[in-house]
Amino acid sequence: MPDKTTLGIIFGGRSVEHEVSVLSGNQALHAADRSKYNVQPIYLDRDNIWYIGEKLEDINFFRRPNPPMNELTRVYPSPDPIRGKLRLTDATPRALRKAKVFEIDCVLPVTHGTFVEDGALQGLLELSGVPFAGSGVHGSAVGMDKLLFKAVLAAEGLPHLAYQQVNRSEWNNDPELVLKRIGEQLPGEVFIKPAILGSSVGISHVKTPNDLEPALDLALKFCDRAMVEKALDYDKEINCSVIDGDPPIPSILEQPVSATDLLTFDEKYKGNAKKGVKNSGEKGMAAQKRLIPAPITDEITKQIQDYAVQTFRAVGAGGVARIDFLIAKDGNVYINELNNIPGSLSFYLWEHMGRSFADLIDKLVERAYEVNKIRNRTTFSFDANLLAGG
Repeated sequence: MPDKTTLGIIFGGRSVEHEVSVLSGNQALHAADRSKYNVQPIYLDRDNIWYIGEKLEDINFFRRPNPPMNELTRVYPSPDPIRGKLRLTDATPRALRKAKVFEIDCVLPVTHGTFVEDGALQGLLELSGVPFAGSGVHGSAVGMDKLLFKAVLAAEGLPHLAYQQVNRSEWNNDPELVLKRIGEQLPGEVFIKPAILGSSVGISHVKTPNDLEPALDLALKFCDRAMVEKALDYDKEINCSVIDGDPPIPSILEQPVSATDLLTFDEKYKGNAKKGVKNSGEKGMAAQKRLIPAPITDEITKQIQDYAVQTFRAVGAGGVARIDFLIAKDGNVYINELNNIPGSLSFYLWEHMGRSFADLIDKLVERAYEVNKIRNRTTFSFDANLLAGG
């Protein structure tokens, strides 16, 4: 690790969670220890165009109806694995001879949603050979895809709720058949969710068969696959963060407080709707009302922490993740979902364990270098001598 690491903190991206990422990224930018890092904010706009610039550290820049992008420098990522760094240039490939190059030693993605949390961005980072915090391509893809995630839980024998997959094509071609199948296999109340999305966007709690059709229309608007999941009359929702290591470490548990049976986008990021508590959004996920530690027994706490670590490993997650659980009224525990890059990086859970946000970033950077060394010891090529003559 260099004496003073140039740490690129990436946020934004082409996702419905774009603004959530801006908030989380801004928090990380201000938490990083400037005595250890030359911090380089890297912003991906809603079309995934890359920008750098000091203005990105000011959250007020993004509050304007039309932020002046001409005050930033547009850059182009260059995945050059020989250098082991992420190279950004301020010129198009045709003008590279005159380009200014910005080299990033390590990357901390603070991104949420499609293209930036689902393995797409991670693939670019792996191509560049740069150390980066968080899950790799396969862990990101599995953790982001609710249907793949369920399949992994089933294969590992981990507790989860019954579910069905609905493809956009089959819904368009024969909706009656789809509705019949859901009614037969998942009778009663269900939740319908886009397979790849987060922050409660596109999710519906369906209580009657008449509500199935609009709920599927909504979910399939955001993704070409939807998950229909059996609704649980649960007692508590509990979250546990896990930080990568050997072994991975589980956090203290939290119980989010919701005004309804579905935690809404506004409750997560703007305060608790029932209590009327709102904020400007600067706190991001840390604004949500929660009970820490979660008011559950030591036995169930240990069970959930163990499940969290098992899930983290099964998915192949990295960095810091958050696994969400449901506790049924009969006491049974079910794994609900995994967030590869949780809002606010779940720093508020680690603060309750004596680890500051700055310390959390240090740990993520340290682990990024460790994982990169392990990756570089792997053999990725094989000379079969197929082209040497014929």
